[in-house]
Amino acid sequence: MQRRTGIYTAVLLVACMLASAAAFAQITTGNITGTVRDQQGGVIPSATVVLISEARATKSAPAMTDSAGNYVFPNVTADTYTVEVSLDGFKTVRRTGVRVSGGDRVGVPTVVLETGGITETVNVTAETVMVQSQSAERSFVVETAQIENLPITRGNFINVVAFTPGVITGGTTGGFGGAGATRLGGASQNNIMMDGVGIMDTGNNGQMLSLNTESVGEVKILTQGYQAEFGRSSGLQITAVTKSGSNQYRGSLYDVERNSDWNSNSWVNTRNGDPKPVTKEKDWGYSIGGPVGRPGGQNKLFFFYAHEYRPRNNPINNGNPIRLRVPTAL
Repeated sequence: MQRRTGIYTAVLLVACMLASAAAFAQITTGNITGTVRDQQGGVIPSATVVLISEARATKSAPAMTDSAGNYVFPNVTADTYTVEVSLDGFKTVRRTGVRVSGGDRVGVPTVVLETGGITETVNVTAETVMVQSQSAERSFVVETAQIENLPITRGNFINVVAFTPGVITGGTTGGFGGAGATRLGGASQNNIMMDGVGIMDTGNNGQMLSLNTESVGEVKILTQGYQAEFGRSSGLQITAVTKSGSNQYRGSLYDVERNSDWNSNSWVNTRNGDPKPVTKEKDWGYSIGGPVGRPGGQNKLFFFYAHEYRPRNNPINNGNPIRLRVPTAL
């Protein structure tokens, strides 16, 4: 009896672990849904739908439309996809530019199949703007191109939150204050996740991992109305997804420096006869990613690596004398 109880306990623990893994996967991946119809508006069952990654040229396992002409792709990795729909007796239709972010529930506009040979292809572009029609959440996504070009401090990806509409950043550790954040729970009430894993210090609710922006593919900021899988804090839900390489070799190299030799002394220091504070800081970094195989080929394995080095040479007190005004002996 005890042995059987032990087996039941082990099975229960494994089930809980798998359930937890599935819950985390929903945060870094999204869902794609849509409907396929013919030119007369009738639903088309048993059509084959495939997702093609526009960055890697990889194809997903095919999905079939049901009796109502609907299809669903769960747990889709954050990327931009082409939705390809095919069926014997109809032209193949490709819907490009379907962008999916972590936690998104994207509804693709209805795909209409035209009568013709399956070798004929209809490319649909610049149609309806993609929206997250399956959820009422309010969110904002900062994508790779924005992260690379925005004037932000590269040492911490959390700085992109400053560009979220309706959110004003504050100076508190691990939180963002202001009108937007106050409405959502106030400063130090935000939750930050990296690839679905929480990176918050449970003691002070501060951020434990400050990953440089070269390593981050996108940052999604959920302000309110988010799904049940997000929680823990009453403020913003900030989810970051790291880069994982594309089907072409790409890299970057950067050097950010701060040197007091380039600055003039402040008016207060000049009046007091004090030298300007000494600051000598450097942020050196690089990144490289691509396929394991021939670039542009039919690759299945990809890699990405980023590294940053931050040498500092500042005096202990940074060259700032501490001045206190006290009454004289008289």
